[in-house]
Amino acid sequence: MIAEILYKFTETAPNYVLAAGAICGLTAGTLVLLMRHSDKTTKVQRAYGAFWIAVIAGVGVWTTHFVAMIGFRPDASLYYDLRMTLFSILVGILFIGLPLAASEFFRGWKNSRLLGCVAGLGVTAMHLTGMSALENCLPTFSPTMMGVAVTISMVFFAWALKQSRRTVSGLIKKAIGISGGVCGLHFTAMASVTLTEIEHQAGGLGANSLSILVVVIALSVFAITFIGTLNHRRRLVHQLMTHDESFPPAQRIVRTLRS
Repeated sequence: MIAEILYKFTETAPNYVLAAGAICGLTAGTLVLLMRHSDKTTKVQRAYGAFWIAVIAGVGVWTTHFVAMIGFRPDASLYYDLRMTLFSILVGILFIGLPLAASEFFRGWKNSRLLGCVAGLGVTAMHLTGMSALENCLPTFSPTMMGVAVTISMVFFAWALKQSRRTVSGLIKKAIGISGGVCGLHFTAMASVTLTEIEHQAGGLGANSLSILVVVIALSVFAITFIGTLNHRRRLVHQLMTHDESFPPAQRIVRTLRS
């Protein structure tokens, strides 16, 4: 099984593997920043952060998937249906982003594990939706390998969400868990897939068109989210500095600068 995963792994161009990994890491890092200190926010601030968590998680996983797919099978020309490709973004936001956003309100290890498992299943749903967008190939999956992929994703996400959001080590573990859940699912699932070429009239997105679409959507969303995250963090830092009476003023300022 491991040999098969490694063999399939080599079917994706190395530069696209690195790009997909970098995007996944950026997504996880942004999510962690949004989750940090959220227990000290007001309900409105927490809802604001949860909204951006849902958006960035869905779009980030979608971008990771399609960047990796652009580099998959460089010897073959793959075409994608535009509507299904765009629909897979919505699937990512609803079934990955919303469970992660819900973890901002439903705490505790039981809720964290449950929501983590739901998010892991959401990555699976987004992956399968994205694969169904293929127009000139019919994907079929090995049930055993796909089961392993789903389990990996659920375990990583459940582990990630139960980590502390108050410590640096906990935040790092949370980011690692989210990244592991996404990349583990994708590359293990790709090891389980067999693509059967079917007759196709060129009309969908080729690699170049898909690349442009992914870049435009990803950069737009990440730029907006980055600005939103900075504003959210700035308001939170100001709140911690001015309202947390458990520390003397000087210590509050030092702690704020380290946040």
